[in-house]
Amino acid sequence: MATIKLPAVLVGGSSTSEVEVAGDTVRELFDNHADEHGSELRDSVIEDGEIKEFINVYVEGTPVDGIDAEVPEDAQVRVIPAASGGR
Repeated sequence: MATIKLPAVLVGGSSTSEVEVAGDTVRELFDNHADEHGSELRDSVIEDGEIKEFINVYVEGTPVDGIDAEVPEDAQVRVIPAASGGR
């Protein structure tokens, strides 16, 4: 199973959390996570069947090019909201 590392801002906690989820693609990971834990995370990351514009998803440190990107067994997947602000 892949391990998804989630920042506190997406999971409402005070620190980064990790969850193991089965799936061969980014889409399957988030769908399977939603089946087990509710759709809050998926809805924070995916909109209209695509990764939201200001969310970055990395598989083994490489940015994915879309929701159907492959996820190897035992991969680390990071979800990082884009930082913005200031001038």
